[in-house]
This record gives sequence, C-alpha cells and structure tokens, in this order.
Amino acid sequence: MTKENQLQKIKQLSWVTILVDIIAIVGFIFLLILFFSSVAIPGKSAEMEYPESTLPAVTTVFGKVYAMSTVNLLITIFIIFLVIAISLLTVNIKHILTRDLYDYHRWESGNMFIKAFLSLLTLNVVSFSLRLYTANEVMDYAENKSLIEFTKEALEKRKEKKEINKNKDKNNKLSHEEKELKRRVQTQMLTKFLRYFFTYLALVLFAVFILIPFYWMILTALKTHKQANASVPEVFMSFKNFQWVNIKFVIKELKFGLYIRNTLVVAVVSTLGTIITTILAAFAFARIDFKGREAIFSLLLMTMMIPGEIYMITNYLTVSKYGFGWIGTGSGSGWGYFATMILPFMTSIFYIFFLRQTFKQVPDALYRAAKVDGCSDFKFLRRVMLPIAGPTIFTITILSILGSWNAFIWPRLITSVEPNIGKEFWLVSVALRESSFVLDKGGGVAETMFNLQIAATAIVTVPLVIVFLALKKYIIRGVGTSGTKG
Repeated sequence: MTKENQLQKIKQLSWVTILVDIIAIVGFIFLLILFFSSVAIPGKSAEMEYPESTLPAVTTVFGKVYAMSTVNLLITIFIIFLVIAISLLTVNIKHILTRDLYDYHRWESGNMFIKAFLSLLTLNVVSFSLRLYTANEVMDYAENKSLIEFTKEALEKRKEKKEINKNKDKNNKLSHEEKELKRRVQTQMLTKFLRYFFTYLALVLFAVFILIPFYWMILTALKTHKQANASVPEVFMSFKNFQWVNIKFVIKELKFGLYIRNTLVVAVVSTLGTIITTILAAFAFARIDFKGREAIFSLLLMTMMIPGEIYMITNYLTVSKYGFGWIGTGSGSGWGYFATMILPFMTSIFYIFFLRQTFKQVPDALYRAAKVDGCSDFKFLRRVMLPIAGPTIFTITILSILGSWNAFIWPRLITSVEPNIGKEFWLVSVALRESSFVLDKGGGVAETMFNLQIAATAIVTVPLVIVFLALKKYIIRGVGTSGTKG
C-alpha cells in the first residue's frame, strides 16, 4: 500500500470513529430520555415531602421492571457518559479538522492510543478498537513498524540507556567542579518543580473553591425534602439515591418546561432582530458619510449612561391599553405578550458601538476601491465586512441570548398586569421568583421546599454555564477583535 493510500485510510478511519462516537451519544440520549420519562411524579407539591412513600417503588422500561433506585442510578450514569462523550467528541473533531500532513507522526499515534483508552470511560468498545487500530496505522505510516514493535523497541532502548548510564557513573569519577555543577542542576530542577507544583496546587484549590457552589446546587436539587432541610446536610450521596423526580416535577407540574420555551422564543427572535439592527446601524456609523453622523452617534452613546429602568414607564405606556394595547386589555393575546418582551430590546447601543469598532478596522481605501468598482454598500457589507466581523457578531449573538435568558424586571412587570393570563408567559427568571415552592402542612404551617427551588435554579443555571464554557474562547476572540479604534 502506498503512503497516499495509507494516509487516506487513516483519515477514513478517523471519521468512522467519530461517527461511532456520535451514534453512541445518540444512544445515550435515547436511553436517558426513556428512563427519565419513566419516572413517576405526584400531582401536587405536598406529595413531594416523602416521595419514597408516595411514589411507586418500581417502574417498567422495555417490558422490564426496575426499582426506582436503579432508574436514578442509570439516569446519573447516562448523564456522566454524555458529558464525557460530548467533550471527547468535540476535542476529536477539532483535532481532525486542524490536523495537517506533517502531524501524522509517532506522537500522533501515541495520542490516538491514549484517546482509545479514554473511550472506555463511556464503555464505547467499538470506538476503543477503532482508535487502537488507527493508532497502529499511524505508527506504520510514520515509522514503518507496528505499535507493538515500536513499544518493544522503545523499552529496549530505554533499558540499554539505563545500563549505559549506570556503568558510566560506576566507572567515571566526577571531579569537584562536575559534582558542583550536577548539584546546581539538581537544585534548579527541584526549585522549578516546587514552583510549578505550588502554582498548580493554588490553581486547583481556587477552582475547587469556585466549583463548590455548583456542586452543592446540583446535590441539593437531587435530594428529598427531608435531606435538604436536615440540620447536618449530606455532603456526598450515592447515585441511586439521587431524586430525579425533583427535576421532572419542576419541569412538568411547575411548568418550567413552558417557561423555558417562552424564554427560548424571546431569546431567539430578539437576538435575530438585534443582530440585524446592529449590523445595519454599525455599518452606517462606520462607513456611510452623512450629515450629523458623529453627532448622532455621540448622542446615542450618551444614552448608555441612562439607566434602562427609566425607560420602563414610557415603554409600558406604549404597549399597554393606553398605547398599542398589546397587554392589559383582557384578551390574553400570546403574540402581544411576546411582542412586548421582544420589540423594545431588538436594538442595543452597546452592541452597535461594539460592532462599529470592528468595522472601523477595515481600511477606508478598501471601501473606496470597492465603490470605484461599482460595488454597492450592501454588497460591500455582505461580501467584505460581515466575514471580517464574524467573531464579533458571534459574540454579540451569545451575549444577546444570555441577556434574554437572564431578563427579569421588564418581563415581570408586563406579566404582572394580568396575573392569571401573564403567568402563562413567564420567562425562567420570573418563574424562579414567582413560582410557589412552599409546602403547606396545614394549621398555618408552611415550609419552603428548598430541593425543588434549587432544582429549578439548576435548570436555569446549568445551560448558561455550559454555553459559557463551550463558547468562552469565541466570546473572548470577538471582544479582542472589536479593538478600540475611533
């Protein structure tokens, strides 16, 4: 087999392995949904005080009876598998796309060998086998020997080198200067090791300190009401004791599934509007010469110093029955509530300024040359400016979605005008504040069900954390690209 054919075979094996990983992830998701849907939930919060006594102890999946403790264990395992599998898949795809011809060497074979064993963390035996085979092919391509032969040869060379060094130290006596030099080298190596050790130890401790609140939030969200209110809380729990019924109860009975849908609708539509208006306005202020351009832009920048809450009274009067009549008329129109939450926030002065700075980095000579060639402003924007400003636009998109997800004051104001109707249009942030997590025990005695409250908080918080961790590099890149050119 020629080198070209062998290289093509390695690339095909790599993509087949990625396909196997994707199939495994889809399988985990299917099993997770299946077992999670089998979890029974009560019809009211009072029955969530002691779910182990009020809910069925067993459930049926695929015609087989499972104890609820087993179902909780399997759901937790599937989630852990998904976190590991998706992380590895992302890293592997990125590595394959950025790998060049000169990257196929023996170190790449070792890299694939390690990734093969990482695949076993998700019990993906097929992916493990394919990666081992691919590692062997890469070694054969780079060194003309199998992975086993290369390993044996490397071990033999290491053994021979150790014997040579041993005999050398035994036969050769070091002079005073050589001993002093050796001592200084050892001292420097020890100092360097200790410096790195304590640096990384401090970073690990700092990371643990940051992660403790998230760990406690997830742990409390999966406790029973009794465990969450215990005077001596449990720091560690067995997977089989996790109460996934809390998450399902919050989504179904407390309607957080509906509130997440409302939030996604508002986030997607308002972000699309924000991107369109931001691109057009930023291009106009950066490239199109018109009278009063700088004065208008300065005036818009000055409005950033005015708190947004000041606009709420006029905004409310505009959308209420005193203005357009979108809310407060008793009709309960869904489009009216969504339009009220979306339209006022389809523009952002900060995002316009942010993108304008990126557009200003494009040389004026390029714009003038395009105009001489008969290129229209819109064509120049579409063909030149948008590709250059891609990272910044991506950053604006992410920040806009996060802003809509976290919106509270304005959505709460407009949904409180008609409480019974507006409740169906709550966003997740409003639902966290307004939903009832109280357990009525009768006789005027009530307790807050912290486990359900924290479960709702986890449902709202975890997606934000995932989005930030997955896209933080692109957000930082977009911020850096914007520059500070005036």
